[in-house]
Amino acid sequence: MTDEPKPSAGAEIAAAATAAWAALDPMARLVVGGSIAAIVLTILGVPFGMWGSTDFVLLILVAAIAVLVAAGMASNSRNPGPLALIEAGAATVLAVLAVWNLIEIVFDIGGNGRGGIIGLLFTVALAGAGVAVLVGAVNRLGGPRALGVADGRGATVAAIGFVLVLVGWAANLSIGSWTMAQASLSLAVLTVATVIILASRRVGSPIPVAWAAVAFGVFGAILAFGQWGDLNKLGHDKVELGPADFVSFLVYAVGLVMVIAGGVMTALEQKPITIAMDSAVETIEPADKVTRRID
Repeated sequence: MTDEPKPSAGAEIAAAATAAWAALDPMARLVVGGSIAAIVLTILGVPFGMWGSTDFVLLILVAAIAVLVAAGMASNSRNPGPLALIEAGAATVLAVLAVWNLIEIVFDIGGNGRGGIIGLLFTVALAGAGVAVLVGAVNRLGGPRALGVADGRGATVAAIGFVLVLVGWAANLSIGSWTMAQASLSLAVLTVATVIILASRRVGSPIPVAWAAVAFGVFGAILAFGQWGDLNKLGHDKVELGPADFVSFLVYAVGLVMVIAGGVMTALEQKPITIAMDSAVETIEPADKVTRRID
């Protein structure tokens, strides 16, 4: 009688990964597969200089890892709601950065395109992975209606402002003189701010979490002040800037202000939640006096 050979460690890991993958629903597979693809593409592209800046690489990796971890934990969590919000927020950051990086590269073909045709293929694949992750995350959250764009005037104002931010940066990266080296942090910060505003009504807190979005928006405004100085310096020292350059930046700036205003409006619309210990005052009646009679 011969003993059956024990499976190798690699075979056991592969079997566990296959079982975990089979347990996922289609949207979860889209999220997990897309985030893994984004991580692999980003890391493989670094040695060949396919990405615009270190900020871009780090933000993409952080967003993709956050999506992957949140999606993995949500599958076994008893309270997947907060994890779904984190997943959707990180997926939005990933998709925005990947797609706007593609916009820059498409309009730079024949110029200083990074990595040539291989770099373009990597960029298209990363954008595709980002969009796939966003579609899966939004569907897992409950669909587009679950984004809460119409939940109050503040959310609507912030959403419109975020669209203007995206339009302004699309113009800056295409017909303007900007690159993802300057755009990555601004886009990520304002994306996070908008996501917090839209999700704030789902988060119970003594202080409205929309104020955190306002803080992110102010940080974005500080970045914009520096970028405005860089734009003026660029116009004086290097290239001749046209009206389109300033109009594009103006659209971005107006959108930024609207995101901040939307955050303030949302925070003021929400009533702080009072903690039960503070709101419920328990009164204790004094005990009856006991008189002892001494015979």
